[in-house]
Amino acid sequence: MKDRSAIATIKGYFYQFDQTIVSLLEASPHGSVTVEGVEDIDLDDPGESAFVQCKYYEGTEYNHSVIKDAVVHMLRHFHAAGCSRDQMFRYRLHGYYQSGQHKLTLPLTGDFVKEHFLTFTKEKKVHKVHEELVLTDEQLADFLALLDINVSAPSYDAQKETLIKLMVREISGCNSDDARIFFYPMAINVVQGLAIEADVAQRKVTKAQFLKAINRKEVVFNAWLRDYMGREYFARMVRRKYFSHRTTKLPQASRFFVIEMGEEFEVAKASRMLAGLGRKFSHTEHMRTPATDRFCPYVLLRGLTPEQLVELKESLWRQGVAFIDGYPFHGSAFSPEMLAERPTKERLWTLKFVPDEHELAPTMAACKGSLVEVYDFHQGSPLDSALLPKGTGLHSIKSDSAYLLQEVMQA
Repeated sequence: MKDRSAIATIKGYFYQFDQTIVSLLEASPHGSVTVEGVEDIDLDDPGESAFVQCKYYEGTEYNHSVIKDAVVHMLRHFHAAGCSRDQMFRYRLHGYYQSGQHKLTLPLTGDFVKEHFLTFTKEKKVHKVHEELVLTDEQLADFLALLDINVSAPSYDAQKETLIKLMVREISGCNSDDARIFFYPMAINVVQGLAIEADVAQRKVTKAQFLKAINRKEVVFNAWLRDYMGREYFARMVRRKYFSHRTTKLPQASRFFVIEMGEEFEVAKASRMLAGLGRKFSHTEHMRTPATDRFCPYVLLRGLTPEQLVELKESLWRQGVAFIDGYPFHGSAFSPEMLAERPTKERLWTLKFVPDEHELAPTMAACKGSLVEVYDFHQGSPLDSALLPKGTGLHSIKSDSAYLLQEVMQA
């Protein structure tokens, strides 16, 4: 029971987050939302402005008591604001329930609201909110004219489908797959970040700001979101976003994989990952493969000591993995031109090691006539884009493991 209750609570939070995203996507270009303001969602839009409270009870029957506190809270706000019938903001209750919706008859009457929402007993004493606030029937009627109650809101899945369709409509070049596996997690990340801001002013975002924040090329999910999505799903998402191709043949390109290793380094695991990387991202050799069709991936391992790098290279060498590291002979200076040379029939390299991040730019400059893509798998600080030539395709992929790339290749 405890686990089911926790799952229901988490689902309720995401239902609210999804409704926040829907509100932003449906807003006019000048609309904005404050997360956890007066209510769960404060929508400020020239077309439609409202204080919105979300309820998600997929296992609960609707009863008036479920929304009573919300109605009272909204009435108190209306009273504190001066009971103006001309105020810009409406009050909205957005809820999904398993059953019982027939119990609520709309439109609401003053007498019904007084009996079922504004009257309660506490410590054997009857309280009537409308009398305590000294509200007139006319003022109560003005409040009800501003109150919208929907106890037949879409289900969790139905609301998600609406959200996906809105993303496709509002984000240029977005299809439903991109919306599900890329933009939606980014949107959840943005809304969750707003919700935890201490200052209410920092919890406000305009539609334009929101779209700009989620329409990014890099993956920047935090740990809790990866846990929510599941590691396998996250790995599949990264693979589909960055390493899916329309043809079965891997397109020729100079692909640089920057991997932050740090304290997780284990020579056996690292060598297995790099050997797999070489097999997956190198060309397929045939009897008559043209020289221009040969390529293999570049690797830069951040956070390793010189001794660890030598240990790793020795492990790969003993396994028969053909690689080059840009040093023509022992004691020589690094040669970007040598490292950028294509594999040949006689020297079928499957890996190219870049010694450090300062050698990235000269190596890329030596990659003549080739598309350059950089995949930065980082745990802490991402790779500084200033270290790369302008116009380089940099994909910053936030990871909680040095071996995420292994999971992505197996996804």
